[in-house]
Amino acid sequence: MSQFNLLDEKWLMVMTGEKGENEEVSLKELFEHAHEYTQLAGETPTQNFAVLRLLLAVLHTVFTRFTATEEFYEWVAVDADTFQIKEEIDKDDIKDYKKDLYETWKTLWEKGKFPDVVNEYLEKYRHRFYLLDEIYPFFQFPEIGEPDYPYSATDNSINKLNGRILEGDPRKPRLFMSQYQTGLAYSAAARWLLYTNGYAPSKSGNPGKKKKRESTGVAYLGKLGGIYASGKNLFETLLLNLNLPENACVQKPIWEVEPEINHFRTIPNNLAQLFTYPSRQLLLKANEENQIIEYRLDLAVSNFEYEPSLMIEPFTFWRYDTKLDVGKWHVKEAYVPKRHDPDKYFWQEMQTFSAIEEKGRKPGIIDWLTVLQGDEMVTGLITLNAVAENYIQKDGVVDRQVYDQISENIGLLDKQENGWLTCIAEEIKNTERVIRNTVIRFARDIDKIRNLQNSATEQKTKTQIFFSVDHHFRKWLILISPQDEKKDRTLEWKSILRDEISRQGDELIQGAGNRDYLGYYTDNNSKLENIETAYIRFRANLRKELGVKE
Repeated sequence: MSQFNLLDEKWLMVMTGEKGENEEVSLKELFEHAHEYTQLAGETPTQNFAVLRLLLAVLHTVFTRFTATEEFYEWVAVDADTFQIKEEIDKDDIKDYKKDLYETWKTLWEKGKFPDVVNEYLEKYRHRFYLLDEIYPFFQFPEIGEPDYPYSATDNSINKLNGRILEGDPRKPRLFMSQYQTGLAYSAAARWLLYTNGYAPSKSGNPGKKKKRESTGVAYLGKLGGIYASGKNLFETLLLNLNLPENACVQKPIWEVEPEINHFRTIPNNLAQLFTYPSRQLLLKANEENQIIEYRLDLAVSNFEYEPSLMIEPFTFWRYDTKLDVGKWHVKEAYVPKRHDPDKYFWQEMQTFSAIEEKGRKPGIIDWLTVLQGDEMVTGLITLNAVAENYIQKDGVVDRQVYDQISENIGLLDKQENGWLTCIAEEIKNTERVIRNTVIRFARDIDKIRNLQNSATEQKTKTQIFFSVDHHFRKWLILISPQDEKKDRTLEWKSILRDEISRQGDELIQGAGNRDYLGYYTDNNSKLENIETAYIRFRANLRKELGVKE
């Protein structure tokens, strides 16, 4: 029996009102009132990222078929019964099609809300949005529960579906053990279903005696250094991440495909398909009290996630990998997703927004925002979000979440070779170098004076200085206007940085003890090395690195 249709049932968590209250809404309610909601408000930022991609898959599908005025594009032949495009788009029409897609985006942005056609499209696929169904369970594969299924899917307790409980080393007490439960409400299970499909650890799935196959590693979203933009409300957030012109092709979301694993062996070539791709095959199991009590899980049938240069992915950082498996991928070098460093702040990774890094490549969302600011479609402050799960034990265990935000004027995302992007990236690079060559070197010298082998002072100082600089950098960045003089702003930052490093260095010497002043003599007993000599060197390095007088 079909149960819990996601078009009508309340399951998506959103923030509403000036006081930031949270409430659950249905999928149709979300699109109808997106302009009234502040943001997604699920249990974790990573869950929100997975939900955001589902919502964008709907919008990419609808608005590559319908204009903002709810008419079919003249460049596509759409079946009136299914609202699906019947044939590939003529290559000669792509240029005009892209122009119309951009016009659709502009009209949507100006109207500030979604037209009814979004929910009219969803109604065409109502039968594909039941959380529980014998033939079409949403985002699930009924065949993995059948006796003739060729692989060995695993049955898991419901607690492994909950990403908050999943977090942490399984050999240690879990952070959210108090939330352990024997059943999960349908609404929460639907949200965690999307999360698990995207972030399941590498060790999940496929042990047993049946047909073996190669592990596909951690699920797809777990491989990304996630990044997306957000606006003043949920409607703006969805539009800012909806790059219609660059996706002028037939969109194929999971609900337009029969739920058979053999239909998911190819590499996605459109965003609706990529955003709803089953990186795991799952099947939820319910009890008579309308709770999800366990689920069956298997690995993906395609390991497309390792495909080099899958550049249609707009929401990740990139790195250039020169050590690819040639036998497997037929190339030695290519771009692959770059995961976030959990020990760095988001702004430290902004260097990759510009071309100052050799073979650096900007995330697709940054390119799209650059187009919008160049055409003056979006002005003022925007927020960029970094989101990811960090794994340990060969990606077999979720260690902790990475979530950070920075706000800046969108005008800084310019296309100029020596524009603000390059300027800010250079300052970040310089900041890390200056910190490394001044106060961290000073702390390392103190460890040597104290004969500490565990680098305790260095590690503590590194944490403290970046924590302090983080606050100042965000404040400096958010106040920059595109019309400002770069020279004035960079001098201002150098002054702030110098004051902060100087303060940290002074605190180090003020905390020194007798042992630090006694110091030690170098190998030939010719030179005394103590905290005073180290401090003098620190001050000299500070003057040298920042190029300003004390």
